[in-house]
Amino acid sequence: MRPALNVIAWHGPGRLATMAHPRGGARLADEMAALAAAGVDVVVSALTPAEENRLGLSGAAAAAAAAGIQHVSCPIPDRGVPDDVVALGVRLAAHVRAGRYVVTHCFAGIGRSTLLACVTLVMLGVGPERALRLVTEARGLPVPDTEAQRAWVYDFAIAHGGFAPCPR
Repeated sequence: MRPALNVIAWHGPGRLATMAHPRGGARLADEMAALAAAGVDVVVSALTPAEENRLGLSGAAAAAAAAGIQHVSCPIPDRGVPDDVVALGVRLAAHVRAGRYVVTHCFAGIGRSTLLACVTLVMLGVGPERALRLVTEARGLPVPDTEAQRAWVYDFAIAHGGFAPCPR
């Protein structure tokens, strides 16, 4: 089965996408193999440990490694915002600059995965409004989940991306 990736129209050397969580349990190995077949190099999960357990994804890191994919965990509470993701953003932007394919996911691929994709885009020099627009266009529906998440993207860009404050 081909994974449903929301590919962001980034014109750099690498690729960036968001997605809903992969199927877990007995399907997890096949899901990671399908991501690898799609060319994915790095998958970043925003799921909490409790969500991973409930979805049968507690073995995601091992399944990703077996498929040749780097797995990164950045747990963010549902409808919440991350704490400190500067180092992660730098790392993900470096992967994209190096030509790798990075995919972020949360439960539905709307809120937390958007934040991680926007962090990556900001670190690549994209302004917060454009970053949100690019992810919205890729996802095909308004993102992120909450106004607090939207405001967080702007605050992150101002603090770490060198962008001026934008009126809200």
